[in-house]
Amino acid sequence: MQKYECIVILRSGIPEADASAVLDRFEETVKRHGGEITLKEDWGTRKLAYEIQKQSSGDYTLYHFTADNTLVVEADRDFRLDDKVLRHLIVVDEEWEERNRVALAKRAEQREREDASDGR
Repeated sequence: MQKYECIVILRSGIPEADASAVLDRFEETVKRHGGEITLKEDWGTRKLAYEIQKQSSGDYTLYHFTADNTLVVEADRDFRLDDKVLRHLIVVDEEWEERNRVALAKRAEQREREDASDGR
């Protein structure tokens, strides 16, 4: 099993039921392949850097999960065939926990410095 990161951009104008059906199908696929979703973040609607299929905004969802590589092939195919998905990207991410820990430590250190400079 490997760690993966997946970002899915859905059309922003679709009903909430359709959007959740696409994401639920992905989550079921992960579970069916013996994987586990460790993080799901809904980033909401964001403006795209450029138009994709005449759309200027999309609903972003981020997943971190562990699974076999057979899941990636199936999920990639499912996302490509679904017209509600504008873009998706699935990448192997072995170091995301380490990067998050380092990033959070840097932010905490920066806050401490800002608090110390405010106290002067």
